[in-house]
Amino acid sequence: MGLADHRNLPHARHAVGEEIAAMPQLTLEYTDNLEFDVQPLLARLHSELAATGAINLRGLKSRAVRHSEYRIADGNPEYAFVHVNLLIREGRPLEVQQDASRRIMMVLKETFGARFENGFLSLSVDIKEMREGIALTYHNIPEKGKQS
Repeated sequence: MGLADHRNLPHARHAVGEEIAAMPQLTLEYTDNLEFDVQPLLARLHSELAATGAINLRGLKSRAVRHSEYRIADGNPEYAFVHVNLLIREGRPLEVQQDASRRIMMVLKETFGARFENGFLSLSVDIKEMREGIALTYHNIPEKGKQS
């Protein structure tokens, strides 16, 4: 299938090098007054999302954005935030989206619980849907254990 041909794309079969419907994108945003290891947190979020059974680990892409220019409420420099935005393919049932949102929030609460108890912190999660036929992905990332 060529890069320009995006009609009738399958959603379940993802051969290496095949153009497919857009895959999940996770963006973790946080303020620079928080200290934590990003990679273990992203790995845990990947694991929890894959555990929903509705999100393919192979296609999940994440990034973390550390903000140094921000303002929260009255500007107290002790205030902090962590926000996760999950962008998923259109059409997943509301229950699946709610499960994913609850799982993400659980991980955030466990990761930042001490800061929440001893400081000022806002945790938030949002899920948005990519429109089918408009958001596309082309990749050759193999399934786990099938690397040559």
